[in-house]
Amino acid sequence: MTVITPDEEIAHGVEILDALRAAIRVLRQEIEGQTQTARSGEDIDKTQMAKQLRDMQGLVTQCTKAEMFLNDCRNRQAGIARAGHALDLEQARADIGCKLDRLRRCSGAGRISG
Repeated sequence: MTVITPDEEIAHGVEILDALRAAIRVLRQEIEGQTQTARSGEDIDKTQMAKQLRDMQGLVTQCTKAEMFLNDCRNRQAGIARAGHALDLEQARADIGCKLDRLRRCSGAGRISG
């Protein structure tokens, strides 16, 4: 079984994001070229331009998803929950210990108070 480390997962995500950004740059240059052609009064292929704009929207959406994936990976690696707060495991351990101590003290009383 292959284990993928968080660092490898992040590196792979960065590669994907870089490739998407490069594709956006190329597509943007093509669209800018078409725009210059249209401004100069020459005819342009409107179907091709519409396709390029749809492609650009798709790439931007994919970039957004890749960035969110990378942020989630980095947060998991740092121990930060989705809500954006770091988990304080020491405090949680202390709280659980106190509650267990209270349960132990109350175990002979018959009823455990809330």
